[in-house]
Amino acid sequence: MEVLRILRTMGLLAFTVSIFMFSSCTKNADGNLTEEQKQMLDKNLEATSVEDNDFAETDEDLSAVDYKEFYDQLAPHGEWVQVQPEEIGLEPRIAATGSSAGSKDALSSANTSVNMIYVWKPAPELAVVNTTGTTPVYVPYSNGQWINSDAGWYFKGATPVEETVSHHGRWVNTPSAGWLWVPGRVWAPAWVDWKQNDDYVSWAPLPPSVYLVNGIMNAPVIDNNNYVVVERKYFLEPEVYKYNNVYYSDGSRILVSGFTGIPGIVLVNNAVINRGPDPNIIQYIYGRDIETVKIKHVGNYKDVRYSNGEYFVYKPGFKRYKSKDHAKFTVNEPKKYKKYNDWKSNNSGDKEFKNENKDSRKDEKDYKKGNNGNGNDNGKKYNNNDNGKKYEDNDKGKKYKDNDNGNKNNDNVKGNKDGDRNKGNKDGDRNKGGKNNGNENNKGKK
Repeated sequence: MEVLRILRTMGLLAFTVSIFMFSSCTKNADGNLTEEQKQMLDKNLEATSVEDNDFAETDEDLSAVDYKEFYDQLAPHGEWVQVQPEEIGLEPRIAATGSSAGSKDALSSANTSVNMIYVWKPAPELAVVNTTGTTPVYVPYSNGQWINSDAGWYFKGATPVEETVSHHGRWVNTPSAGWLWVPGRVWAPAWVDWKQNDDYVSWAPLPPSVYLVNGIMNAPVIDNNNYVVVERKYFLEPEVYKYNNVYYSDGSRILVSGFTGIPGIVLVNNAVINRGPDPNIIQYIYGRDIETVKIKHVGNYKDVRYSNGEYFVYKPGFKRYKSKDHAKFTVNEPKKYKKYNDWKSNNSGDKEFKNENKDSRKDEKDYKKGNNGNGNDNGKKYNNNDNGKKYEDNDKGKKYKDNDNGNKNNDNVKGNKDGDRNKGNKDGDRNKGGKNNGNENNKGKK
C-alpha cells in the first residue's frame, strides 16, 4: 500500500509538471510570449548594435532586428497586422526544424510566429484626398512637402507618424487592404522611385526587398498606379497631394511608363542620398532660389524639430539579435496586432481594417481630434505638444512649420499675393474656407 501511494504521488507530480511545461510552451491570449519564454529566449539570444554605416538591409531584418520603437509609436495611429512574408511579395522563411531536448524544444514550441512578420496599416484618419466628395485613401509620400536638403530631396510628412514611415521601411499596395508599411532600419530622405518628363514629375514608394546593394539601389518594377504625379510647377507645394493628377487636360490617362527614370536612392560618402529631380530645373521653374536645408539626426521622435536651415529628424538606433540555437526566430512583436488567421480569413476587402483595434489605441474621440492626451486645441491632429509644441503647424512660429523651406517668396502661383495659393484665399490660406493659416491637416479634405 505504501508503495502504491508513492507511485500515485509520483504520477500526480509528473502530471502537474507536464501541465506546467505545456503552459510554458504556449502563448498568452494576446499572442505574446510568457515571461518564462521571454527569459528562455533572452538566454539564447546574442544582441549587437547595428552600426550607422551598415546599409545592407535584408529580409531577415524583419525578424532579427528589434523594431519595438516603431511598434509602440505607430500603434495608436493604425493597426499592426501579422502576415506571412509571401503575402506581401517577400521570400517565404522556413523555421528551423529539428532540435535537441531542453530549452531548444521549449523555444521551438513557444515561438510559433517565427515565420510571420508584422506590417502596419495606417488608420483611415490619416488619409487625404484632393477632390471633394472622394473617399479618402491613404497614399504614402503624398501628405507633405518635398524639401531640398543636403541629403537630396527630403519628404517632410504632415504628422510625426508620417515622418517616421517616410524615412524608414518600404510600402506594399495590396488589392484588398491598401497600403501597408513594412519596417526597415536604414534611414533615407525618402524611399521612392522617380520618373519624369518635360512637364511632370512622379514618384512611388519602393516595395519590400528593394535594398541598397554595394551602394546601389536595385531597379524595382512598380505598377503605374502607385505613382503620385504632379506638374513640375507644383512640386514644392505644401500638401502636395492636392496637385496629384493622373490625367492630361484632354482627359487621357498619364502613363508613367512613358516617363524617363531618374536616379533616386544612392550612397555617397557613406551617406544615403535621394537624388530625384534636378534642383536647378525646379529653381528655374519657380523663379527663385531654393534653400538647402541641413539634415541632423535625433534618436527620439519626440525630439524632432525644424528651424531655419536645419531639420532635426528621427533616426533611432537598432539592435540585431542572433539565436544560439535557431536560425529562424522572431525577436519582438507588437503588443496588439491582428492575427494572421484573422487577416487571411477576412482579407476580402478593406472593411475589416476600418474597424480599428480599440485596445491598441487611446481614447477614440481624442484620437480623431488628434489630442492623444496632449491637450491640443482647435482640433489639430498629432501635435505631440509636450510643453514645447514642437509639431504645431505654423502657430506663432512654432518649429513644425510646413513652409520653412525657403518659402520667403511664396508667390508660387500666378496672381497670388501674400503667399496665397488658392484663388481668393488670403493670409496664406490654402484650403477653401481654411482657417488657422490653412496649413493644418484640414479635415475637410476627407
